[in-house]
Amino acid sequence: MVLVAGFAALVLTLGVAPVAQAGPTVHVGPGTAYTPYPDVEGYCSIGAVGTDNAGSLVALTVGHCHQGADKAVYKVGEAAKGPIGWETDVFSRNTDGTFTGLDYAVIRLNPDVVVPSKYGDTTDVIVSSVGDASLADVGCNHGATTGKNCGIIGNADGIHLQNWAVMWEGDSGGPIVVGEKLVGLNIGMDFGTQPTTFYGKIMPILADIDAKGSYGAGFTLVQ
Repeated sequence: MVLVAGFAALVLTLGVAPVAQAGPTVHVGPGTAYTPYPDVEGYCSIGAVGTDNAGSLVALTVGHCHQGADKAVYKVGEAAKGPIGWETDVFSRNTDGTFTGLDYAVIRLNPDVVVPSKYGDTTDVIVSSVGDASLADVGCNHGATTGKNCGIIGNADGIHLQNWAVMWEGDSGGPIVVGEKLVGLNIGMDFGTQPTTFYGKIMPILADIDAKGSYGAGFTLVQ
């Protein structure tokens, strides 16, 4: 404390202005590729960015990419700028290959680094509202590997949606939108089903997050 106060006094005596700190520079939005291990191949995708009822900046992604609470995560290609956030203990991991449970995770974002956005990095996907999808809606997913792919929703039962849009490794966690409405998060493909691509519906996911009452509760999209 004494050292800090002394330094501040020295600056004032010499009339030298403090050096301005650089503001946030890393765009994070739907489809952003992130990883806890920037020196290792492999990544997942962000579904959406918003704030919770405590004022924390957070992102939604898939639970099967979750590594552990407080694990730092980085934007692929921009790791040198520092962590974009930290994983939290708010998550649900579906058993691999079953598609029977909720599969999501909440990331606490770093406001000193992140420029939060409703726009995708590399496509025209925009997330500006949340809601349900209906059969025969055209749902477009946005993942860090394959970009934007669209298909007619052929199953909307229970907690999942299904369509025929393409996805691949690394797309997990990315959004599926109907227009600009976020209706789910990409959780994987099952080539033994029709349609083949599965998404967790966003409304049951948000309800489960609210029930936990921690990070992400009261999620509101950035605009």
